[in-house]
Amino acid sequence: MARKINKTITDALMLVGGGVVGAGLALLLAPQTGKKSRQKIARFGRSVGKKGDKVISNFSDNMSEFSEKVGGMTAGMLHKR
Repeated sequence: MARKINKTITDALMLVGGGVVGAGLALLLAPQTGKKSRQKIARFGRSVGKKGDKVISNFSDNMSEFSEKVGGMTAGMLHKR
């Protein structure tokens, strides 16, 4: 379970880092006007935002499952005493 959580966090950080690097490179190497560049970056930002929302939602779901399992295990241990 911890491995899955670490992978989710790593994926989220890589997604954000890739977005930042990609946006910077797009600004530096853009062959079109500033207005078109800004539109492309805005579209890219929305796309990354949607993907980030999915990653955060998955992470939240994983944490909820984890806390429920730990709570159930703890309750089971207390009832055995």
